[in-house]
Amino acid sequence: MRTGYGAIADEFVAITPGTDGLFVLALVHCLLEEGAIDTEFLIRHTNAHYLVIDAPGTAEDGLFARDESGAPLCLDRADHQIKPASTLGADPALLGSVTLPDGRAARPAFALLAARYSDAAYAPEAVAARCGVPAATIRRLAAELAEIAFNQPVTLNVPWTDTSGRRHETMLGRPVAIHAMRGISAHSNGFQTCRAVHMLQMLLGAVDTPGSWRYKSPYPKPIPAGPAPGARRFWKTARWPGCLWDSPPGRRIFWWMTMARRCGWTGRFPGRRRWACTG
Repeated sequence: MRTGYGAIADEFVAITPGTDGLFVLALVHCLLEEGAIDTEFLIRHTNAHYLVIDAPGTAEDGLFARDESGAPLCLDRADHQIKPASTLGADPALLGSVTLPDGRAARPAFALLAARYSDAAYAPEAVAARCGVPAATIRRLAAELAEIAFNQPVTLNVPWTDTSGRRHETMLGRPVAIHAMRGISAHSNGFQTCRAVHMLQMLLGAVDTPGSWRYKSPYPKPIPAGPAPGARRFWKTARWPGCLWDSPPGRRIFWWMTMARRCGWTGRFPGRRRWACTG
């Protein structure tokens, strides 16, 4: 029986429970292998071009390199100069390494990501057995994602200005939407799995664009819970002497009575017999 997205999908790919993250990282491996990455999106909307200090054994290892004002730095490929990462008109490097003015080595954040997930340990052939999905299927799905995202984009003739003040005459959409919901997040590794999913979305440039993931899953829709039997009538009509329960004073009294019972109070409350239902 299929439920949720599986019920409306053209293709349902069954996977070993709990291995979603490994499957997604295999897709990332394939995209890196083919160079199918939206570098413009990464530079404009992420910290992929930020320089990361490479100083093993020191407290600064793995931190962003920053200037005197605390701004993160990047390497401009145009003039090979180290500049603030937010510099307009810069062409930041995503790969390679650089020596900082203080002599420490640094690499763009994307270079660290690429080095890790280009490793053969994340190749489809290495994870297929654990995921329960054939390597050929993983590679085909990665190719389909790249095909749709980069060869079949959605272009809207709508001018807009990004957060850095750059004006764009059109809006480019990557029609690839990936939703991570309860099925993934309920596992013990769910948090890291969701991070992998969102990383895949960013590599494709498929975040908050036409046709892509828009921060809220459109399906399945939750079914609203019905009211408890008699609850609405009780709160609207039941009275403590001098006030309705459905009022700030009434709710405070109800809270006090509840706490007293939880603490072991077994006596009677003043005025209890004078409750009245006026509806």
